[in-house]
Amino acid sequence: MNKAALKRMTKRTEFYIFLVLIAMCIAIEIISGGQLFAADKIVTILRSMVVDGMFAMCCLVVMISGGFDLSFPAIASLASCLSATICVNFGFCETNPIIGILLAIVIGAVLGMFNGWIISNFKLNTMIVTLATQTFFTGITMGLLQLKEITSKLPKGFRNMGESYLFEVYNAAGLRSTMTSMFIFLVLLCLATSFVLKHTMFGRGLYAIGGNEVSAERAGYNVKRIKFLLYTVVGAMSGFIGIIRVSMARQAIPKALDGKEMTIIPAVILGGASIFGGEGSVFGTVCAVAIITVVSNSMLLLGIGTYWQDFFNGLVILVGITISAVQAKRRNG
Repeated sequence: MNKAALKRMTKRTEFYIFLVLIAMCIAIEIISGGQLFAADKIVTILRSMVVDGMFAMCCLVVMISGGFDLSFPAIASLASCLSATICVNFGFCETNPIIGILLAIVIGAVLGMFNGWIISNFKLNTMIVTLATQTFFTGITMGLLQLKEITSKLPKGFRNMGESYLFEVYNAAGLRSTMTSMFIFLVLLCLATSFVLKHTMFGRGLYAIGGNEVSAERAGYNVKRIKFLLYTVVGAMSGFIGIIRVSMARQAIPKALDGKEMTIIPAVILGGASIFGGEGSVFGTVCAVAIITVVSNSMLLLGIGTYWQDFFNGLVILVGITISAVQAKRRNG
């Protein structure tokens, strides 16, 4: 690696996030007496990253475009629980979950279109719009449709999908841990997001809009269409992720994802995405999600109360906002 490439790498936020992740893992491993790097603990951490990591990819592309989406947990809950309810009522997905998956994706896409239509047509603040639609979608779930928890009646197709695994490991006590097959979807989504951002006009358009929307429009990007498509795709993916979560948990609970945005957004900010838009990477986001997941899963190992998770998330937000502000100040010189 030449000096110029090394200099560029050390200027990127994700480089330091990766170093923090490595240092933190080593420190926890030492303090916990060698428990963190046990095979079952690694599998548990990777399992825990599946849903959060996929949600983080959705948040990343929105933040790169200069927006904020607070509604994705509500979309995921409504799409997945409604899909599961339809499948239970009509006897779908007893052997194959594909109908339920497609239902959740379509419902999520429609809800995302609603976000995209408002944001792209009226040019309103994305945080305010998605905060409003978050409440609206939750009202549909709990009030209008009155969706109930589905546990024992969850179709076998969903259960089988959630229980499928790539491999299994055993700890010193002989307890079994499995690496869920759903991890494949996280890897595929990360690869697809990276490809779109780096090698497509749509991805370059997101960076351009996040950097300066007026300049992006003058450069020939159809800002209105890109934003509408962005929130539609994010809605569809949120519905899909909701079904993944239902399958892994083997239950559909309408309120299960409440507050999830307060874990995902700090991770995306910590991973190098600017709150002002125009910056962010898949690698940095994955590293940040890993940091938050490792901390969350290591609290019991270290004898720390789980209520400190809120403190940690708040600290991450403050650090991320500070980093974004410093980077913006440097760019504007």
